[in-house]
Amino acid sequence: MKKSIFRMSTLGLLLIGGLMACKSNKKVAEATEPAPKVELETKKPEPPKAEIKTKTAKEETTQQLNNYFNAIVASSGNATTANRNISEAQSLFASPEVPVLIIISQYDGENDYDEPTNITQYLHYLKDKGKNLNNIHDFKTDANGKITELELIRK
Repeated sequence: MKKSIFRMSTLGLLLIGGLMACKSNKKVAEATEPAPKVELETKKPEPPKAEIKTKTAKEETTQQLNNYFNAIVASSGNATTANRNISEAQSLFASPEVPVLIIISQYDGENDYDEPTNITQYLHYLKDKGKNLNNIHDFKTDANGKITELELIRK
């Protein structure tokens, strides 16, 4: 009887040990299994940083041009100051001959332009008239960020 109790105790301990070993193997197996794939929400792609920089650069250039146009108009009574503002404004352009196109009307997606001029003539026109009748509509730049074409639109 003592032997059978001993055997049963030993058998019980073995069973308990085996169950414990199975549980730890199961935990190890669970820990090493790859996590299930979770579908992430699709987000709208952000615009490329270059595009953001381009927009910012375009806005800054537009603001600079507007500031120069306003300064030239404001200083139209003082030729020295107006000419200095004209020279500074020209530094934004690839050359003094950059074309300036002025949209006088738009119909069905088509633009009708005033007689073409260049930036030097346009800046002197602002100085002579003492008022700016146009807004910046668009412009093109070269690889150096200098304006190669300016498109204005009547206010």
